[in-house]
Amino acid sequence: MIIAIQAVLILILEIGLQSWLWVAGVPLAFAMAAPVSSARACGRGAAAGGLSWLLAGLYLYLTSGRIIAGRMAVMFGIGAGRGWLLVLLTGLLGALVAAVAAWAGSALRAALRGAHPSPQA
Repeated sequence: MIIAIQAVLILILEIGLQSWLWVAGVPLAFAMAAPVSSARACGRGAAAGGLSWLLAGLYLYLTSGRIIAGRMAVMFGIGAGRGWLLVLLTGLLGALVAAVAAWAGSALRAALRGAHPSPQA
């Protein structure tokens, strides 16, 4: 459920505020707020970021982007007619960015938690 909430929030913020940086900001904030392990935070972030970018890329590819995706595939040397591969690579890139951001949020949470030792009597 957390993954779905993150993915939807990423999509809404990226569409509404026109910035790709939300794929990093949302998992970072969730990882800072949630008391889970770094591995779980990275997994959640990667799943949410990858899912949101994969769905957005798939939507754009299926509605209007086949031609430009095909041309970009040729330009990158992937081959003609393989624009769908760019959609998969977009999802993978979103997962990677979100996983690193979630790991950073988890590490920052741990550092801030350890930076304030409890007072001793």
